[in-house]
Amino acid sequence: MPGNSIAKEVADTTGEPSQPVWLINDKKINEPKFCAAFLENHVLRCINGRFIGYDGVVDDSIIETEIYSLIKPFVNSNISRKIKQLLGALKLESHSAEFVPDSSIIHLQNGTYYLADGFTEAKTFCFNRLNVAYNTAAPEPSVFRKFLGDLFYEEDIPAVQEWLGYCLTSSTKSQKMLTVIGNGGEGKSRIGVLLKDMFGDGMISGGLHHLENNRFAQANLENRYLFLDDDLKIEALGQTNKLKQIVTNEGKLMIERKGIQAYPALIYSKIMAFGNGTLTALNDMTDAFFRRQIIITTRPKPEGRIDDPFIAEKMIAEKEGILLWAIEGLKRLIANSYNFSLSERTKENLRKSMEDNCNIIPFLKSEDWIAFVPDAFTSTRELYDHYDYWCSENCEKPIPPRNFSGYLNQNVEKFKIRPDTHGINSNGRRARGYRGIMKKVS
Repeated sequence: MPGNSIAKEVADTTGEPSQPVWLINDKKINEPKFCAAFLENHVLRCINGRFIGYDGVVDDSIIETEIYSLIKPFVNSNISRKIKQLLGALKLESHSAEFVPDSSIIHLQNGTYYLADGFTEAKTFCFNRLNVAYNTAAPEPSVFRKFLGDLFYEEDIPAVQEWLGYCLTSSTKSQKMLTVIGNGGEGKSRIGVLLKDMFGDGMISGGLHHLENNRFAQANLENRYLFLDDDLKIEALGQTNKLKQIVTNEGKLMIERKGIQAYPALIYSKIMAFGNGTLTALNDMTDAFFRRQIIITTRPKPEGRIDDPFIAEKMIAEKEGILLWAIEGLKRLIANSYNFSLSERTKENLRKSMEDNCNIIPFLKSEDWIAFVPDAFTSTRELYDHYDYWCSENCEKPIPPRNFSGYLNQNVEKFKIRPDTHGINSNGRRARGYRGIMKKVS
């Protein structure tokens, strides 16, 4: 926080501080004058009730502590109440309209990096400043690169590089979230320790299920770069609306804080999760839910490998070199119109996750059970009964009939079928169903 003291008091011959200009009759504080003096030495804006400085968000408690140090020589009663009053006055005096972060710049400890023009030591206002300096002389992050090579398959590392670069900015143009899946013990959680050090207050940890289900949790993402769930639950999400909103958002979302009326806020957090299984949903079987995901699997942990308990600290020591590496990935991502360099393995991970979450897909792909014939007609009831039988034979849990028909209606083009409300079922009665599909009977 710039400026460690406001009134640079000059002691008189008795050793007592001289009276500041904001003190009236040795008893009262002139609030406008106090605010003016405070802001002369502290470059602050108040946006949505929060103080913002060159280094990001400044917590109210820090301001209150500063106020206390200034007024305690002169105020000896109701001091706590007076601090709250002055804090409120400062928020009014420094109030500023909200500004939109520039996604083409990266705020660093020693200055600002412009993607188009390079680095400058000049700093600008930001909601969060990364805890890493720009240093072109930084050595190659050899420990980090070896760690990545042990953790990921080689063809997946470019996407990881692009992802880390993507997280450095306020852009959400890729509209993707990243899930890293392993069996456990591979060391993927060490990435979270590294990122927490690099991003500082610009990153927050939590659970995706809590983020989706708690009405106040989304407010914690305001003006943060990254949300990390480092222990993804295997339970399916009951709802996915909030998660999809966050991943695809390119503007403001309504958020709620306890005791504060809901307001529109900038949410540009990227979502990242580590787990032993993919993210699934109870009721959302749409492609929209899955196409927002990147699922990267880790290498199996080699037998007999001795883990280094200080690997995170060693990587943190290389963070200036890691920053240069991440910026390189970001530039490649932008040059590729924000499309990640996904390996065939990663693409297959997504296809498999879709099938695991929606067992209608493997049912329709089962050539022993289903055939796609242009003129064939099968009623919805008969098709669902066939699906129900397939589930019992394959130890799968069938979804409700309405969800089954809803999925087919949403994917008629994908499977080259078409709804028909005037078809004839196997009993010779008119029924609703689909043209282009028939069940196989063994």
